[in-house]
Amino acid sequence: MAAILVAMGLAGLLVTAVAAAYLFTARSFAELAVHVDLDGHSKSALDSLSREVRQAQRVTAYAPSELTILLGTNQVTYRHTPASKTLMRIQNGRARELLSECDYLRFDIFQRNLTNGNYGYYPAAVAANCKVVQVSWACSHNILGHKTQSAAIESAKVVIRQQK
Repeated sequence: MAAILVAMGLAGLLVTAVAAAYLFTARSFAELAVHVDLDGHSKSALDSLSREVRQAQRVTAYAPSELTILLGTNQVTYRHTPASKTLMRIQNGRARELLSECDYLRFDIFQRNLTNGNYGYYPAAVAANCKVVQVSWACSHNILGHKTQSAAIESAKVVIRQQK
C-alpha cells in the first residue's frame, strides 16, 4: 500500500515537471515567433522609409514624431501616433500603416557637414538644411500578459541623395 502511494506521489511530481517544461517551451516558441514577426515588420518598414528618404528632393517639415519629404512632386508624411502605437505613411490623403505596436519613435535631422574629429553630423536648424535623417524606434508585443520587446531598437541614418 505504501509503495503505491509513493509511486503515485512520484508520478504526480513527474507529471507536474513535464507540464511545467511544456508550458515554458510553448511560451519560448511563442516569444520567438513574435520576435521574428516584429523583426520582419521593422526591417520592411525601415527599407521602405529609407528608400523614399534617400530618393527625396528635400525635407519640407520636421518634428520628432513626424517627417514630411518632397518625393518627386508629392509630399509624403511619416507620422508616429503614440496613442495608437502606429507609424503611418501618408500621401495624397491616403494613409498606410508601416508599423504597429510601435512604443517609441523619433526622427532627427542633420546638416551635410561633418563635426570635427568624430564623423558625426551637425544637427540641422531647419528642415531646409537637412541632408541626413535619422529614425529610431522600438516595437513590442504582449504574450500571455507580458510585454515582449523587439530584439533591439531599430535605428538608421539615411542620406538624402537627390538634394541639390
